[in-house]
Amino acid sequence: MKVLSSIRFWIILMSCITLCFALFLIGEYNKPKAASNDDAIPYHILYINKNHVPLPHTGQKEKVVLKGMVITDATSYKQLETIAKHIKEKYAHANLDSIELTVHNKNNGQYEDLAYEPIAKGNIVISYTTLAKAEHSMHTNINIQLNKHS
Repeated sequence: MKVLSSIRFWIILMSCITLCFALFLIGEYNKPKAASNDDAIPYHILYINKNHVPLPHTGQKEKVVLKGMVITDATSYKQLETIAKHIKEKYAHANLDSIELTVHNKNNGQYEDLAYEPIAKGNIVISYTTLAKAEHSMHTNINIQLNKHS
C-alpha cells in the first residue's frame, strides 16, 4: 500500500506513459507517405536515336547524345521534371553524355498519320558530367524549357 501512495511511483508511472505516447506519435508521423499522383505521369518516348557528335577542339573524342521526343499530357514544370528524372534513371548506365528530347502533346485528331502534335511544347535536356563518369556516380544537370504558344 505504501508503494501506491508514494509520489515517486506516480512520477515514474506518468513518465513511462508519456514516453510510450511520445514513441507512438513518432512512429505514426514517420511512416512513409503514399506515392503522390505526380509519380504516375504517363509519357511515351518516340523516335529516339543515338548520335555521335565530334567535339570541336579534339579530333578523336566525341560526345554520345541521345535525341528523340516525348509524348505526354504533362503541362507543368513539376510534371516534366518528374518525367526527366524517370528518363535520367532509365538511361543512367548507358554511357551517354546527354539526352535531348522535345516534348509534344498527343495527337487530338487534327493531324493525320501522326501520334503527336508536330509543334513541340518544350524541351528536356539531361547532361551527364564527365566528372560523374570518372566517379561512376549520377551527377547530372536537367534543363527543362517550356515553349509559350500564342
